[in-house]
Amino acid sequence: MSRDFNSSNFFRSNQRRVFYRYKWDTEAYTENGGLGSPNIINNLFVERMHYGLIDHENNSVIPNENFLVSTDSGRVFDFVADSYSLMRLNFRTALERGIVSNEGSAFGNLSMVSSYTNPRLKYGRYLSGIFQYYNETHIPNNLGITSIASYEDYVNNFFKLFFDDVKSIPLTMTKWNTSINSSVLDSGLAFAYSDIRYDNDQEKIDLIIDHPCFEYVKNLSLNNSFGIIHHNPNIMLYDLNSPAGSSIRESYGLYNLSFIFNNRYIRTYTIDNNILYNNININYNKYVSKNPRTKVYSVKCGVTVSEFITLQQVPLSHRPFDDLKELWYYTQIRNSEEGGIYNVQKLKNIYKKAKYFYKKLDKTSAFGYINNMFRDQVWNKDYGFHDLKAKFEGKTITESQRQQGGSSMGGSRSSY
Repeated sequence: MSRDFNSSNFFRSNQRRVFYRYKWDTEAYTENGGLGSPNIINNLFVERMHYGLIDHENNSVIPNENFLVSTDSGRVFDFVADSYSLMRLNFRTALERGIVSNEGSAFGNLSMVSSYTNPRLKYGRYLSGIFQYYNETHIPNNLGITSIASYEDYVNNFFKLFFDDVKSIPLTMTKWNTSINSSVLDSGLAFAYSDIRYDNDQEKIDLIIDHPCFEYVKNLSLNNSFGIIHHNPNIMLYDLNSPAGSSIRESYGLYNLSFIFNNRYIRTYTIDNNILYNNININYNKYVSKNPRTKVYSVKCGVTVSEFITLQQVPLSHRPFDDLKELWYYTQIRNSEEGGIYNVQKLKNIYKKAKYFYKKLDKTSAFGYINNMFRDQVWNKDYGFHDLKAKFEGKTITESQRQQGGSSMGGSRSSY
């Protein structure tokens, strides 16, 4: 008899949402007080939230699409696809021999209903929403279209809006990728075999967890390097540290986490500015298309006169700043995204050291240094890793201690 997880009124009130989430956390899985078996992954727990999106050194990363391959129904990394193929083959054989039955379940043939989603496209849509507000609301309603008399005006007013009014929201891809906007499906490591909605607890119970086939699927996934997402059991996530998949990974020369992240992923700080400024240019050109002419005022011989000027579009490769000013703006942007954690003097010190790397090494090294000064902040938020660690230790870590100490967690952040 199926357990009652009826949540048809799930969104009626906050109390009901909390109740059903607590009920899921404590009753959905019978093992370990609701935690489930070892390969049931609670990816809402502290650092598992960013599994496959942050590397073992705390850098925000996205898949290098050159190493993604297509299965018959989706896309994942090459080494993940190999493990997936073996798992499906064993599952299909078990079905054919009558060892298990998938009748009345959500398992089907473990085909990929959804898999890799391109984070660059998702981030681009996110930026488009920001610039749509800037172009269509902020400029005409707050600045006035006469305030945009050049490309420089457009850029400077945009950053003024960001620095003054919208702190703590993602602007760079690095921050977006480590926020709630990203998904485990962006990692190239995961796939969904069913499209059951996240909030449909009863269906997840009936068609997956309480189905007789689930025990077999759990063992099968574990033996092929996959875990099952605790709150989304219709999603499987590859374990980068699984011994079961070591021979496959090593056949690709991926001997440990360093090899995996260095050879299969791109650190987003290396592409932050190119994507951001390309999008600024795209949306400036959109603005110019709708507002090609603007009136400007000047004083000549003591008399205020007006004239119309025509705005010119810019190529996508155009940059509003030279390299050094770009470094300074990137330092400020990353600080603003984190809620202004550092004061002006600290930012100047970061910029000074970044300039040193720029002159002695190269631009990428300079951006890398700036990124290093902010990358650990993903764990320093309220109820993040440091707060949980402090709770276990029976003490409170202050914000100043956080800034001085940074991340103290050793080992990999990309293992279950």
